Amino acid sequence: MKLMIPVTVKRVEEPELMNKASQVEAYTNANFSASDGSYLESLAESIELAKKTIDSDTLIMDIGCGPGKLTELIAKTWPQAKTIGIEGSAEMIRMARLRKKQNNSNSDLSGLSYLFQNMHSISNGKSKIDPLADVLVSNSVLHHLHDVQVFWRTVKKLSREDSIQFHRDLRRPSSIEEATALQRKYLPSAPEVLRKDYLASLLAAFNVDEVKSQLSEAGLESLEVREVDDRYLEIVGTSSKSL
Repeated sequence: MKLMIPVTVKRVEEPELMNKASQVEAYTNANFSASDGSYLESLAESIELAKKTIDSDTLIMDIGCGPGKLTELIAKTWPQAKTIGIEGSAEMIRMARLRKKQNNSNSDLSGLSYLFQNMHSISNGKSKIDPLADVLVSNSVLHHLHDVQVFWRTVKKLSREDSIQFHRDLRRPSSIEEATALQRKYLPSAPEVLRKDYLASLLAAFNVDEVKSQLSEAGLESLEVREVDDRYLEIVGTSSKSL
């Protein structure tokens, strides 16, 4: 009998930024409550493991915050901290600021702000951001980058010594069939633009070994890469003092 050896599907890049109004609207209206809740639980565990006290002097930065839904949840979970969402898409940052304005009456979001800034400018030192982050997070950002070291250079530029790192992203499936099965499982009745983008994101994502190689190249070997359920990976840990 011939053995079937699984072959990892080749990565297919997708656009770095989502500036189309239809994309922004779809992501803003999508219900990601289950994955957002899981994200917040894992982030809280990472903060607890690092024995970090979140107080009024703490700065949490969310790189590639999109329309700000998760950034708002972070700000609500740790209202005593300052939270900054950083985004390079003009349409996304417009929506994030609009959401804050609309929701500020229901929740105290006074510690939340947004910064319209391109990751490439941060990574090459053309844009300086001060102060630096005590907790640096991202969600489904890494797979958008054509040059992934732009992301890791940005991480180093924005981090204090010993800052907490928590980055979650999709994990590339081993086949097109697995990717489409995940699309059907998690977005069975979503708008077509969201379903299409989700499949493209799965195919643009990295696997664990690829991310480990990226971290080694960036000098961030202190960070751990782990698989989470059937579609995510997480990069967690504390920045080394050599950043």
